[in-house]
Formats: sequence, C-alpha cells, structure tokens
Amino acid sequence: MNSNSYFPNYFSIEDIFVTQEKVECKINTKLLQMGFLDPGAESDDLNPGKVINLPLWYIKELKVNNPYFAVDVPMIYKSVHKAVCEAETTHIELGKLHPFFYEYGRYLMPYDRNHIVGKIVFETMRQRVRHLLDISKNTNVDGCPERRLDSIENKLYEMGVRTNASYINWLQMKSRHICISEMVQEHSKKRRRALLSDEESSPQGPSKRIST
Repeated sequence: MNSNSYFPNYFSIEDIFVTQEKVECKINTKLLQMGFLDPGAESDDLNPGKVINLPLWYIKELKVNNPYFAVDVPMIYKSVHKAVCEAETTHIELGKLHPFFYEYGRYLMPYDRNHIVGKIVFETMRQRVRHLLDISKNTNVDGCPERRLDSIENKLYEMGVRTNASYINWLQMKSRHICISEMVQEHSKKRRRALLSDEESSPQGPSKRIST
C-alpha cells in the first residue's frame, strides 16, 4: 500500500489507534452476566438505561440497529457543529479535540441516527482544506505543523510543504529534473503492456513499437 495514503487498513497503526477509542453506549435490554463491562456495576447484570464505554473495534462489529446497545455520538462532533454552520472551522484545534477527528467520525457515521456526523466531517474538511493550502505555502520544509491539525490534515500539510518546496526549487532551477508521478508511471506501464499484448496477438507478428 502507498505509504502516503491515509485510508485505513489492517496494518495501519493509525487505524488501530482509532478503533481503540471508547464510545458511550446505552444499554437497551437487560444483559445477563455482563456486569463486568461496567467497572462500577453493583450486580452481575447490566440493566436497561445503563451507560457504559465500549471500544470502537467492538462496536463496529455490531449491527447498526442491534437490540443491545445504542451508540451515543461523542460530544466533540456536537461542539464542532456550531462552527461548521458559521464557517469558522479554521479556528478549531482539531488535534486537541481528537487526533483522528475524521477517521473517528467516519467509523461513527453508520451509528448516528440524526445523520449529523457525516455532514460535520465533510463540511469541516471542505472549509479547512483551503487553509491547509495557505499554511503549506507559507512554511518551509523544516517547519513544524500547527497543533490544531488532526492526523490526516498533518499528512496533507506535510505533503503540501514538500510539493511547494519542490516547485519553488524547480522554478529557481535548483532541481536537475522533474520526477514523474506514480500515476503517470503506472499509466505508461499499462500502455506498454497493452502494446506488447497487441503485437503478440497480431497475425503479422511483432511490428515496430510506438514510442511513448
């Protein structure tokens, strides 16, 4: 997998950190012999209405409309909602609210009965992406990312700083050559493979190759 990608996967340390987060859940039905899930439980059973904290990795394995637990949306998304509506999310210190704000919200979206978390996550990124572009253009490569960025924003910021530095070096003729992007390289390889395949399947045999 591309090391620059932030999409979660089985081997992603960031994804492991996110799924270890605890989420408040309200008990919907009496659960026998499950009192150990609540450190302050006075009985061996969990009664309806009781609120306990469960790790996200366990919750995401349950059905959204499971009869046992009702997931409560964390307060951090409720507190950001006002800023999203007023288009003032650039002032929010997402890194302090939650270091994995976007990924945490992505996992919680299916359990949000009011369908607010998805809108908050989308609008927050939409409003802040321009700010990320601006600060990445005004910081050198050795500069430290701002503390108000979450994990994904930090990666985008660092990539923006490196890209901007490479562009400036190219304009100032400090770079000997421009590196071909991975996407272009992969496209070129696919094109060569297609040409070779056409030549081998042609009844006239290999023909003169087209230069790429």
